[in-house]
Amino acid sequence: MIRWSLLALPFLLLQNPTALAQRASCDGFDLDVTQQTGFSYEPSRVTDTVITLQIRARDSALDAACERVDVSLSIENGTAANPELLANGQSLLADWERSGELRRTGSDWQVQNQAVRQLVSGDTLSFTFYRLAAGQFVVPGSYGHTLRIRAGDRETTLPILTQVEAALRFEGESAGGHQAIDLGDVGNGGSGQSDFFYRTNGAVAVTLVSDNRGRLIHERGEAFGLIPYQARISGQPVDLSSAAGSTIDLPYQSGDIQTGRLEVEVAPAEAHYAGRYSDVITMSFIPF
Repeated sequence: MIRWSLLALPFLLLQNPTALAQRASCDGFDLDVTQQTGFSYEPSRVTDTVITLQIRARDSALDAACERVDVSLSIENGTAANPELLANGQSLLADWERSGELRRTGSDWQVQNQAVRQLVSGDTLSFTFYRLAAGQFVVPGSYGHTLRIRAGDRETTLPILTQVEAALRFEGESAGGHQAIDLGDVGNGGSGQSDFFYRTNGAVAVTLVSDNRGRLIHERGEAFGLIPYQARISGQPVDLSSAAGSTIDLPYQSGDIQTGRLEVEVAPAEAHYAGRYSDVITMSFIPF
């Protein structure tokens, strides 16, 4: 019995280092990481924009030892505590969306153990990564940053990109899309104005078209009288005499709420038939 035990002891000592080597045989593995959604951001939308990621192991036959490999994501020159997408000296704020796949650990994210096991077994992980809050009126352009994804001693990078589109949104009482100017009694001339409120992230081309080509027409028809008038938008004269109307560019000032003003003026003239005179001006706004 003693001789058998002595013979077995060297055998066990020889086997242990081999088992340990097998347990540490996976130093890392390659990952394919792609952005699936959130390639475009429209500031005037009322809903948030989400950026989703997809991660899978490049090798479909990984050793089970790879389940113990640390997998992490980090922002190049940034931090997980305050993620932002950058362009033109401006930033588009991004909120990390909590999920079962990741947990935040200081300045980066760690892939959860169960998610690592899924990757090693060949599954594809798909999850919402960022949420871009609606209403960020930053200037148009391509915003982004670079993610570094590490799986043990292997590393890959992924540019996170979203294109911010030119946008405009009416605010306050202008959101309804209809406003009126009452000139009162224009027997001796008259003037009136109407303010409109909007947010934009760029300059705006405003096209104004008059139904009556810059004239107030009697409620019973042109035969009963017409009154020419002059119009200005934000101080710039507007020619309404053509059917195509007139286009005025309003320069970009900031992403805050802006105020524009449409002014109408009627010069004193000879007597007109009594009654109500009116016109409709249609204003079309195109941000650029």
